[in-house]
Amino acid sequence: MKRVFGILVLAAGSVLIPPAQASDLIDSRAVLDDATGTLTIADVAGHVTAPAPPVLLLGSTNAVHWLCLRVRAPAQGNSVVLFIRPAFLNDVRLYEAGPGNPLTWKTRVTGNVYPFTDRDRRSISLGFSVDVPAGGATYYIRLKTRSLAQFSVEAVEPATAESLDHQRDLVEVFFVTAMLCLLLWALLSYALDRLRVVGLFALHQAVYTLFGIAATGYLAPWDPASLPKLVDWVNAILYLAINFTTLLFWRELFKAYKPPPALMRGLNWLLWTFPVLLVALALGFNAFAINSNAAIIKVTWLYFLVVSFSLRVEGTPRRRLVQAFFVAVLVSNVLFWFAGRSSRDAVRVSLSGMQLLIVDGLIIGGLFALIVHTRARRARQEAQEATLNLRLMQKQFQIEVELKQQAEAAAQTDDLTGQMNRRRFVELAERELARSIRFQRPFTLLAIDIDHFKSVNDSGGHIAGDMALKDVAHLIRQALREEDLFGRMGGDEFTAVIVEAEKTSAVEVAQRLCLAVAGATIMVPGRANVQVTVSIGLTRLNGRDVQFACLMNEADRAMYKAKMSGRNRVAVWEEERD
Repeated sequence: MKRVFGILVLAAGSVLIPPAQASDLIDSRAVLDDATGTLTIADVAGHVTAPAPPVLLLGSTNAVHWLCLRVRAPAQGNSVVLFIRPAFLNDVRLYEAGPGNPLTWKTRVTGNVYPFTDRDRRSISLGFSVDVPAGGATYYIRLKTRSLAQFSVEAVEPATAESLDHQRDLVEVFFVTAMLCLLLWALLSYALDRLRVVGLFALHQAVYTLFGIAATGYLAPWDPASLPKLVDWVNAILYLAINFTTLLFWRELFKAYKPPPALMRGLNWLLWTFPVLLVALALGFNAFAINSNAAIIKVTWLYFLVVSFSLRVEGTPRRRLVQAFFVAVLVSNVLFWFAGRSSRDAVRVSLSGMQLLIVDGLIIGGLFALIVHTRARRARQEAQEATLNLRLMQKQFQIEVELKQQAEAAAQTDDLTGQMNRRRFVELAERELARSIRFQRPFTLLAIDIDHFKSVNDSGGHIAGDMALKDVAHLIRQALREEDLFGRMGGDEFTAVIVEAEKTSAVEVAQRLCLAVAGATIMVPGRANVQVTVSIGLTRLNGRDVQFACLMNEADRAMYKAKMSGRNRVAVWEEERD
């Protein structure tokens, strides 16, 4: 952003440097206003006597202005350029006074309603190349334009005219560079932050830059010969669009400050003037559209000032900065308006029409950018703070989830063996039993008890007992399938559910558990090694509709049967036998 403002300062400095004063060869100027636009050169010749100032203020009307110039010959040669400002005048016609009927005088035309290729001088600036005899010559210029402008004409030597063109090109380069830098900065900011107010500023900046290029005549070379008035229409439309895009931008910016709703509705009504003036322009009411837009621009900025002092909520940028902005813009525009009004005097204004356009654009564009930059920076800070807060909340939530998961796991897991505790096992086993009953699937329940576990505790202590419980639980879990359920019921008792296994397969699994435990040696630190066995009771669903507690009772009875039969074996509960 600092680089952008550096370019703006450089551009403003170059614009504010007074232009080199050319040696004007005009001895006298006289003006005649043709309110109806019906006078011919024959009617005007010899009747233009009212003295004219160096700069004429032209309004957007149907009137025609006649200017009579008495031009002296240069010190060397006789080539002179009638250098005309500004470059966006519509119809400029030159008559070279001579003997005979004025209707037969030599005439030429220029302006932005004629093809660029037909111009007398192939230059962005308007003008005519004439040959002035030693005694001087008289020229009549007929001017008709629908643009608001400060019109001036100088008679200079060709070299001076080229110097003025180069100076004009240099100022235009600075203007376009500064405006494009602001536009590119706005587009980049919008791409990063997606703030609507920044996007509207970019839209306004694009319209103003195009208008500046068109209004200074630099679109003329691209004006198609088949549509010589196209650039003039584009210029008029862009002129109307400037106020429209400005309204869009400030309406969006004001929303955050909560101004009175009635004033916001006023902004909405001002927005509707744009399509109305476009329709007027399309219907041919050019003067009405241009003059109305000029008046609406003044009303709009005064309205902005009123709204800025009615803001009820503090925002970014601060209300005082917004108010200072409108005061500065109002003061600068008032100075320019008064300067334009005073141009009817013989004293020449220090800034040309192009310089007024550029200075106004730099001031408003720069202040716009400052406000948008402040808003975007604050929004970016808020987004960063929100992102940081979100990350902290996500981290806290993750910690809470992990703590909850740990608490749930602790509530469902046996502390010693790491297997499911009684509550969790019964919950899952009952769920699996309900599924098996519903779909008529096999269901096998095992009751497992360590043989002579009391003697292990008595001989090896509780350390040996705990090691035996952990190792047995690990061996059984390893021997079972992944889909099977296994848990510790309490003490040295374990329970398992063998899922989707027929009787033969279930018995084989239970026997494999007995063998796995019997074949293992339990290592007890600092004590003698221990070997244990398990007795297993097995019961099956067999297509019945029974409660889980009933199956647990059957498995326990079968397990006691295995113990009574010598331990380290599997016993199957059979209802008929028992």
